[in-house]
Amino acid sequence: MAEEQGSSVDGRPGPDFRVLFESVPGLYLVLTPNLEIIAASDAYLEATKTSRDAIIGRGIFDVFPDNPEDTAASGVRNLRASLSRVLESKIPDTMPIQKYDIRRPETEGGGFEERFWSPINSPVFNERGELVYVIHRVEDVTSFVRLKASVDSPRNTIDVLTESTEGPLYERIRQVAETKRQLKEANAELTRLYRKAAELDHLKTQFFTNISHELRMPLALIIGPTERLISSGEVSDELRHELRVINRNAHQLLKHVNDLLDLAKLDQKELHVYYSESDLALLIRRTAGHFENLAAEKEIRFLLEVPSVAPAQIDVDKIERALLNLLGNAFKFTPIGGIVRCMLTYDDENSRATIEVADSGPGIPEEWREAVFERFRQVDSGLTRRFGGTGLGLPIAREFAELHGGTVSVLTAPEGGALLKFAIPTKAPAGVSLQPEPDATNPANRLAGAAVEEFQGSTDAPAEPSANASALPLVLVAEDNLEMNKFIQETLRPDFRISSAFNGQEAVAKAVDLKPDAIVCDIMMPELSGADFVRIIRQYRGFDNTPIVMITAKADDDLRVELLRNGATDYLTKPFSVHELRARIGNLVKLKLAMDQEHNLRSELEQANLRLQAANRELEAFAYSVSHDLRAPLRSITGFGNILLRDHASRLDEQGVSYIQRMSRAADRMGQLIDDLLNLSRLTRAEVYLQPTDLSAIAHNAVQELEAGEPNRRVHVVIEPGLTAKADPRLMRIAFNNLFGNAWKFTGKTTEPLIRFSKQRMDGEEVFSIADNGAGFDPEYSASLFAPFQRLHRVHEFPGTGVGLAIVQRIIHRHGGRIWATGKVGEGATFWFTLGS
Repeated sequence: MAEEQGSSVDGRPGPDFRVLFESVPGLYLVLTPNLEIIAASDAYLEATKTSRDAIIGRGIFDVFPDNPEDTAASGVRNLRASLSRVLESKIPDTMPIQKYDIRRPETEGGGFEERFWSPINSPVFNERGELVYVIHRVEDVTSFVRLKASVDSPRNTIDVLTESTEGPLYERIRQVAETKRQLKEANAELTRLYRKAAELDHLKTQFFTNISHELRMPLALIIGPTERLISSGEVSDELRHELRVINRNAHQLLKHVNDLLDLAKLDQKELHVYYSESDLALLIRRTAGHFENLAAEKEIRFLLEVPSVAPAQIDVDKIERALLNLLGNAFKFTPIGGIVRCMLTYDDENSRATIEVADSGPGIPEEWREAVFERFRQVDSGLTRRFGGTGLGLPIAREFAELHGGTVSVLTAPEGGALLKFAIPTKAPAGVSLQPEPDATNPANRLAGAAVEEFQGSTDAPAEPSANASALPLVLVAEDNLEMNKFIQETLRPDFRISSAFNGQEAVAKAVDLKPDAIVCDIMMPELSGADFVRIIRQYRGFDNTPIVMITAKADDDLRVELLRNGATDYLTKPFSVHELRARIGNLVKLKLAMDQEHNLRSELEQANLRLQAANRELEAFAYSVSHDLRAPLRSITGFGNILLRDHASRLDEQGVSYIQRMSRAADRMGQLIDDLLNLSRLTRAEVYLQPTDLSAIAHNAVQELEAGEPNRRVHVVIEPGLTAKADPRLMRIAFNNLFGNAWKFTGKTTEPLIRFSKQRMDGEEVFSIADNGAGFDPEYSASLFAPFQRLHRVHEFPGTGVGLAIVQRIIHRHGGRIWATGKVGEGATFWFTLGS
């Protein structure tokens, strides 16, 4: 607050502002930003039954808490929210009527008294614009609320207030105040955004100006030397062609740079009109002459209707550039065999001239006839657009017309396409000094001829694969820009055969017909975009491994991710390095050829497997047939031998009986060998059904069968309990019968035979083992143990067919495991095996 006594004015004492504030009839409270009470009017103290000494220096919510007996009380919450809005937004906040009970003094019985208030909170600022106080002003409307309640109904007074006529009025006042506050905030934000946008627009314009000037210098150093080399006789025809491509594209880039520079000047109001006495008819004929070769190339009927003379005071350079844009637009969209008409209507009496440029192209839809004059806006702007461009031609033509006080409009041409009317005055504004007419041969006007080349195509025929390079990989180049297509072809030609396509549909047809080893594809192509081409070609059989490298001038990460997700192999952004293009295509083609070779080998392997399966089936049938045919005579040999021994042994001498016994044993071995061979054959083809298997139990069963066969023999067998694995129980029984049988057999000549089955962990892998202390073997021959018919002992020492361990090996391998053996002669053998994962 101010000092109690104001300063004197003309010798008279100033007003005492503290006294004035405290004496005002309204209910006012002054708060600091931390909501501490620093001043209050007498009327406020009286209305709230408080004293100045009791509240000054205290927080407002300490002095005025909610009524603890009113569970629905919301006065503190609502007032705190309003004060917070004022502190944050720094604008007044009007609250709806609040029920906010006050505390009665003890002299009046204490407790709380029901009160209703209409508050408004306003910020107070210092000279620096800082919020220093908040004025809390209220009106006591308790009597009004109670009156309405008593008149209308005995219902809750706040409900009556809300439904009464005055209630909505207070709410409406609050809403209006809130709306004003929001509008003020919005206006402040709009003002800030407008200033920011203006600043950004100025920065953008300045950037365009700076970058345009920076680009013109290197372009001048490209165009000048290339033109000097082209005109010299020191370069070959092939090099001269390359220089013309460089020069033509440099001029096109210079045209775009000039367009951007003109836009920047227009935005800064720095682009001026330099009027000169000229002949508009001659200017149109001269400009149209640049398009004659283009009309012949595209077989377009080019009609020119201009009077012999049309004097006009105009800026020749700007009108020529506007006309170039209008004619270029017409030729760009007119199909082969179409019509382009340029007509000048000269009204000397009214000093007006109208240039009409009409074509037989697709025209401009009515809803787009204003949008085409917006900067950078293009009717055909998708990935399948047929024609490139910056979207600046027609906007600049309109800007140049308006600088002359003229207009440009779009209509439907009698030829069926678009009709653009360019109307301008033929007299300069009064008081404007006329400049000399510019020289038609100066560099600025020579740019007109170069600009036409933007709409011309290359006259070189597209290259096709050469017959003498048939051994090289084939690359399909799909690019609608003729010069870029040819550039990519020439880049890749030393290492590849090349075929080319100039739109998406043609690219699909050629890819399906030629089956290229790689495809280089532009993203933006007529008829079918590069993205659509990738999706379609990937659906054809045989193109899963064909590399597709996308090339585009759009540096768009989202588009790149989408292309890669839809089947593109790689992505290059223009401009790109020719060495990088060669390297990427070369690596991708090598990978593709390797994958093709792998596919071919896999196919050959599959065919070989099919042939092997057929041979196995034939061998199986043969084995069953042979086993049947062999078993019959073996049964006869064994049967008749037993009959001889039983019925005629007395007639034979000792040697004869021995011969018959040996013959019977040989027949038994032959039968066992046939059974083993059949078992080996079946195991090779048998399905493996893996399940949790108790290997210890299977080992016990195998030992019990061996003990039953030789009940008088005593062998100490140790089987580790609880050994389990995921295995085929049926096959593991066969394997254990052979392994334990092998150990049983080779401990036959050991004094105290011992066989042990256990499990160890070796290098993080579970390894099972069956060990014995029998005859053992020479470690040099361990690799021969599992080969069929391989024996390290003679039959009379240890009988057998030499097939058992081969069967075991097949079973272990079918489980995805390994088996090997260790041992020494006379010290026993150990067979180790795993069962995969």
